[in-house]
Amino acid sequence: MLANTVHLGFKSIEIWPEQREVEICGDPVVRRIFFTDIQEYHPRLVAKILELEENQRLRKRYYRGACGTKIHHLEKWVNSEAELITARAKALFMKVLDCQDAVVDLSWANVYRTGDYCMPHSHVRSTASVVYCLDPGDEDPEDRQSGRFCFVDPRLKCCCQDQEECMTTPFLPGMPSGTMLIFPSQLVHAVNPYTGKRPRITLSWNINKNALPDAPLPPEAG
Repeated sequence: MLANTVHLGFKSIEIWPEQREVEICGDPVVRRIFFTDIQEYHPRLVAKILELEENQRLRKRYYRGACGTKIHHLEKWVNSEAELITARAKALFMKVLDCQDAVVDLSWANVYRTGDYCMPHSHVRSTASVVYCLDPGDEDPEDRQSGRFCFVDPRLKCCCQDQEECMTTPFLPGMPSGTMLIFPSQLVHAVNPYTGKRPRITLSWNINKNALPDAPLPPEAG
């Protein structure tokens, strides 16, 4: 079970603010919630991530199409803002899956710079994945889809508007700053190439009802 609040300095912040409702997003298996108290924790959390991005030992960059620069293991950051948003991700998991526990198998931040994107993929070792938008980055008036998260999975009806089980229409849920999205980890998803200059920053968690054996990443990837 989770605590009800997390302390940020001298202030206690509710993990699940009153009157926050989870909504269906495009398909019943995809759910979304918006948090409105983001000024309480976004500035310090963004600053922490950008600080960690400068650390050669902690950051991981695979290639441009692998979600920009990753900083894994939010639980090791010793940061109250990361603790709060992780608690919210776990609370969302428990509400949507109607269960009493949520165990994070892997968590990470993604920092997208100009030209970064994420190839279509699914997540292993996980029941549900949660994505949170800290900063959507700059809008591009010449490319409205720049940096946008999307589902490209033939199992989603909203992706198959021309023919059943034929993925013809990527589904792009709206994800302004403060949006948290949860979906089955096996759904194929991607992020379009980002053309902005300000860093585009998201957080992700792979979550299960119970802990899994072995580590989700090899030691050098931590």
